[in-house]
This record gives sequence, C-alpha cells and structure tokens, in this order.
Amino acid sequence: MTTTATIKILVLISVVSLLSACSNSRHLAGGEHLFTGSKVNITDKYASSKEKKVLITDLNGLVRPKPNSKTAGIRLKLTVYNAAGNTKRKKGLRSWLRNKQGEPPVFTSSVHLPPNKEIMINHLVNRGYFYAKASATWKDKKNKKSTAVFDIETGPQYTIKKTFFNDDTTGIAAVIDSDFENTLLTPNTPYNLTLLKAERSRIDRLLKEKGFYFFNPENILFVADTSIGNNKVNIYLHLKHRTDNPETYHSFKINNIFVYADYQLKGSEEDTSKKAAVYKEEYQIVDTKNEFKPSVFSDAIILNKGDLYSEQDKNTSLSRLVNMGTFKFVKTRFESVNDSLLDAYFYLTPFAKKSIRFETGALTQNDNRVGTEGSISWKNRNAFRGAEQLTFKINGGIDVQYSGIVKQPDIYNFGAEANLNIPGFAIPFVQIPTATRELPHTIFKLKYQYESEAKLLTINSYNASYGFTWKQGTHIQHQFYPLSFTYLRTDTLDHSGKLNQLYGNLIFNGIIEGSTYEFTYSSAGNLQRKQMFFFDGLLDLAGNLLGAADHADYRKNQSLLFGSAYAQYLKIQPDFRYYYRFSSATTLAARLMGGIGIPMGNSSQLPNIKQFWAGGNSDLRGFPSRLVGPGTFNEYVKDTANQYIEILGDIKLEFNVELRQKLYHFVQGAVFFDAGNIWLYNKNGGDPGGEFSPSFYKELSADVGVGLRFDFSILILRLDLGMPVREAWLPENNRWVFDKIAFSESSWRRQNLVFNIGIGYPF
Repeated sequence: MTTTATIKILVLISVVSLLSACSNSRHLAGGEHLFTGSKVNITDKYASSKEKKVLITDLNGLVRPKPNSKTAGIRLKLTVYNAAGNTKRKKGLRSWLRNKQGEPPVFTSSVHLPPNKEIMINHLVNRGYFYAKASATWKDKKNKKSTAVFDIETGPQYTIKKTFFNDDTTGIAAVIDSDFENTLLTPNTPYNLTLLKAERSRIDRLLKEKGFYFFNPENILFVADTSIGNNKVNIYLHLKHRTDNPETYHSFKINNIFVYADYQLKGSEEDTSKKAAVYKEEYQIVDTKNEFKPSVFSDAIILNKGDLYSEQDKNTSLSRLVNMGTFKFVKTRFESVNDSLLDAYFYLTPFAKKSIRFETGALTQNDNRVGTEGSISWKNRNAFRGAEQLTFKINGGIDVQYSGIVKQPDIYNFGAEANLNIPGFAIPFVQIPTATRELPHTIFKLKYQYESEAKLLTINSYNASYGFTWKQGTHIQHQFYPLSFTYLRTDTLDHSGKLNQLYGNLIFNGIIEGSTYEFTYSSAGNLQRKQMFFFDGLLDLAGNLLGAADHADYRKNQSLLFGSAYAQYLKIQPDFRYYYRFSSATTLAARLMGGIGIPMGNSSQLPNIKQFWAGGNSDLRGFPSRLVGPGTFNEYVKDTANQYIEILGDIKLEFNVELRQKLYHFVQGAVFFDAGNIWLYNKNGGDPGGEFSPSFYKELSADVGVGLRFDFSILILRLDLGMPVREAWLPENNRWVFDKIAFSESSWRRQNLVFNIGIGYPF
C-alpha cells in the first residue's frame, strides 16, 4: 500500500462521515424518527458521584433495542445499509452490502419506554435502591432523530446490618457454619443481588470440596428483612431441605476409580463395561490394547480412593489429562454406590498415535523481509507408553527483502530437529510431586539449522538442550533449561575485506554452553477487565563455571572447549507490557523492554545470536531494519556506499506506545510512538560512540506513525507507516528532527517514510 493509497482511504472515510451525517435521516418514512440512544439523569443526591457514573453506564446499557452502532462516531453500517438501497435479490454486491455489512435503522416506534423503565427500576432494586422511581420522555432532535430520556430517583441505598445463618443439626450446616466468617455479606456492605449470588457460589464451592457432590447452589435461599430501619437490611440464609434428590445433603468419599483408556464417542457398550477392568496402582483400568503405563493415570489423576470428593481435584485431574496432549477428549462421571461412596469414571479418547503433518505458508520478518517456509513433521503421541510425545521435523524457507533504504541479503534456511516431550519432571534419581492444574513437561531437544545469506556467509548451528516447562496457576509460566549446548560455525563467502567491515560483529565461531530461565506472567483471562499486564523475564547464563575454572581472559589467551572457543556472559532480558481498554473499540497498548548482556572472562561481546538490535516492523518502526545504533554511531550515515548492513549490541532499551481504534468491522486503525536504542558493553574502536554511558537517555532514537490492522480471525495483517522524529547519531542539540519534516519532497519521503508489513500485533 503506497502513501497515495493511504491518503485515498482517509479521504474515503471523511466522505462517508459527511454522507452519514446528513443522509441517514432522509431515508426515514413519514412520522418515523431514528433512535439515537438514551440519556439517564439521576435527579437526587443519595448516590455518590462515583456510584452515579456506574449506575448511568449500567442503566443506559439496559435499554432495548440498542441504537444503530457507531464506528469512530459514524453510523457506518446504517449508512452502508441505506446506500445499498432496496433489492429483492439474495445475491450480488447490493445484497451483500445491505444484508451482511449494513444495519437497518432502529426506529423510536420500536423502543417502548414503560418496559425499559421497569427494567431500570428492577436493576436499581437489585442494587439495594428499594424505593427507586423512574420517568421517561422523548427528546426530539433535528433531522428526525430522537433520544430517550430517563429521569431516575434512586432513593437511599440499603446496606447490610448483619447476616444470619439458620443453623440446624445436619452435617452440611456444620460445614457452612465453620467457614461463615469468610462470608461476602459483611456488615455495611451495600445490598446487591449479584453479591448474594456470589455468596451462593462461594458456599457451593466450599461444599464441593467437602464431598457434597450432589449439592446445587439453588438449594440456598436468602431472605432480606428491610423492616429494621435506618436503611439497613438483615440477610437470613436458609437451606432448602425439600428436594427431589435425597443425596443432596450427603457427603461422599471416592470408592473405585475406573479409567477407560480407549473410549470412543460412538463406541459400543463394551467401551463402558467394567468386565475388562484390571486393578493397577489403585485404579480399575480398561486398556485392552495395553497402550499406556498405569503411571500415566496415577501422575494425572489426583483423586484417590477413600478421599472426600473434591471438585477442585476433579477439575485438576481433567486439566492434566488434556494437557498431556495425548487425549483428544476427556470426560468424567460419578455414580453413587450408597449414601457415602461414589465411583469415579474417566473416559479418555486418544488422538491417533502417529501422525504426519505438512505446513507451508508466507511470513514476514522484523527486518522488512517476506518469504515462504514449509515443514514436514512426524509425531508419536505415546512413544514409550507413558504419553511421551516424540517429534521429528524438517523445515526450510527463503526470505527476501521487499522494502527498505538499505539492501539486505536474501536468506535461505534449512533445519531439522527432534523433540521428546515427557509429562512430569524427568530427573534421574529425583521424584518431584506436583499438584498444579497442568502437568509440568520435560523436554529433550536436538536441533540443526543451516542459514545462507546470499554471497556473504553461511551459518551452521547445532543445539542440544534439556529442560522443563510448567505453569503456576493460570497466570504464571516457567521455562528452565539447566543444560543447553550450542555449536555455531560461520563461514564467510567473500574475502575482499569489505565483508569484515560490515559483518565483523556477526561472525562467531564456537560453543555456547549454559542455562536459561524464563518467567512469564499474564493477567489475561477476564475479557471484561479494563487493564491487562504482561511480563516476560529471561535470565541467560553461559560459560561461567568453565570460565571460572579456567581463569579465562580473552585479552590474554582465549580458553577452548573441545578445540573451540566458548562464550562467557550473563544476559538479562525483561519485557513489560500494559494494556488499557477504554471501550470495546479503543485500546491503549504500551511496552517497556530492554536487556543487558555482560560479556565476561572468555568473551569481549555476546555471540551474535544472543545480541540485541533495533529498527524493524515490530521494533522502532520509523527506521530501517537493524540500522539503529549502537549509541550515537550509525553505519549507514558513515558510509552510504555500503550495500549490506546489520548492527547488533549488548544492551538495549526500548519504549513503545500505541492507540488502537476499531474503524469498521474487521479494520482497526492505530497511531504509535517508538523510542529506543542499543549499545555496546565494551568500547569498540570500529563503532565510535557505540558504548553504553551514563548519558544513554540522551541517545534514544524515536519515531511516530500510523497503521491499519485487518483482523481476518485466523490472522491479523498489519500495515504500519512510520517516520523518525529523533535521530541519536546527530549532534546532541539537534537530534529532534520535527523541523526537517517535508512531506511534499519526494527525496525526504524516500529517505524517511518506512513502510512495514507484519503478521499479528507488534506487542
């Protein structure tokens, strides 16, 4: 998409905006008015200012039907509907626009004020405003448009004085009473029906953990007494003892646990027969093909014979079985044996044991390259009868540059890898029990990667690693690789001398041996939450034990391992992201990331595959890929004749902020600001000004830009247009370049406007 095309889109949006402002109302039949929404006024002063804002938002959201939707302040779907006109055809462009992309007008005649008023009063009563009143009128505007106006008198909000539980002699009452100090219905809390429902759910969860399998929240009744005066209410909790199921108030223990290891959804009665069950490790296992070791089930299922039934243990067991990746469907059933025992049944439907998968597709890189890649993989989902997943994969691809001021080499790559994923912590002579919702996994990995950068160099990389991945709750994930061994070999294809100048910092031949630990936290999960946080932290250590044992010092005599130099460094890489949702259509996203790699002993700098870079389509989007820094140094400015340039550093700091706005259906717009740079840890004569210093904050480059995102459900296509506003390589007092912006000059546009194509959001 060119700059001219972008301008045309903006003009089209402006024209549609003008048309929608004046055209929608003229399509209305005589006497009809367009419903433009509601306005709620709270006329008394009982509710606080904060509470009023919440009530007004909630009450406006209750009005039905809803008015025609808006996109960036425009009733775009209604405009499309009217512009398409009437058509009797069920196919064709006009039909598609009118019926699929358009939205028919919402008339005031379809909005009935009395029912809406009653719904609002009911909502207020449920929030403790027991004597709320409401009136409703229409307010007509120009161009046959009308707004529904609701005037509300809330009256005082009742608060809880005390909560009573009608105790009795049953065991279930004793359990409830033992935990009643944790009730949500505390004194001085505003009465709220939602809070009462939450209290019922709390009690239900408590009872489900104490063996009351058949209990239902509907068996709890609340009675509110408002007669005590002073706008207070007493809450009385009762158990509804009249029920069709006499087992409701019985506590159950687990009896036998039956596991059907090859259950088919459309199978015969034999699939659920107990006759073939074999008792192994406290389970009655039906596995006629002897496909699984009993440890597969004992590791995943944490329900035990003789234990009280626990809903949490049941859900954890199901989650762990699914998380193994071996079973396609997992379900459970419980059946009472008598008044105190339950038999548990686990029905497991395995995936096909062996499978071959082909993948091919297009991709975009963060350095303005596009390309294709393909792979073929073979997987065994139960390699050694322990739900181990063994995978062999071969992949290859090509990346070519589609834009950019500086030419980057075409890249050809080929790889092969073998992975063995074992449920649980597979540590020799050590057994670690776990009770998390998902089983940890042990990973053994062998990988080979070949990369050829046309006419420049080839890289051969061999890696072997052993590590673990596990989740802690729903928000935290850990990855720990105590052993990782990489051998890297780089061969130059050009010996003219020019290559060493351009790619000297990219050539590392040797061994990287060490450990990595990665911690990830995400608060995602609640779609209604306005704020979301994400943090990812990486700790990478290499060669330090070897370096300490060898007293390694690259300046004197670099130590070797198996005849090759080995890297020695400490690397820390944090990445913090914050998202704030103003509305369902508007989101602010921000990222603060960085990293520091400290070369030690046997290394003067980090290996190139461990270094940082800046500039690109998910980085500093107003600069050419990998051309920012280090520090105040700029290779391209120094020598514009260089054809191939790529710059790396040991330290990085970057900040990004982006405002995302839904424009229409699957189209989203964005404006963004990026700032950052990279630096060297040790001074390098070839990159003057590139080392890190206390003045680093003065050496940040920055850019601004606009973008479009096309959400096609299966992928998000991202188009960004950025330009620099601060260039760190300029003299200190002249680094802001707002005064040099010249959109009318083609030479300026060619040098400063950077167009990026990406898949997915940049962060």
